[in-house]
Amino acid sequence: MNEDIIGLNVVIGSVSQELIDVQKSLDRYREKQARKEAVDDEAAVFVQKAELVIEKAERGDLVLTEDQKRRIKSNLIKILNKIN
Repeated sequence: MNEDIIGLNVVIGSVSQELIDVQKSLDRYREKQARKEAVDDEAAVFVQKAELVIEKAERGDLVLTEDQKRRIKSNLIKILNKIN
């Protein structure tokens, strides 16, 4: 029982950290965009992290709500459209 709880805590921590990383990279992108700075590097970092999280969620390695997936994909599409 305790091992199950510990394992679940590790999974939750992993999911949380990945979502935090995606959000931080999106925030850095938005900050640079607001200051009219070059955003290509930050956009590339966000795209890379967002794609990885979405791939893990679709494989079932990472559990996200439909809303979380939708929001990440929506931001990903917006940024990809701006850098292409």
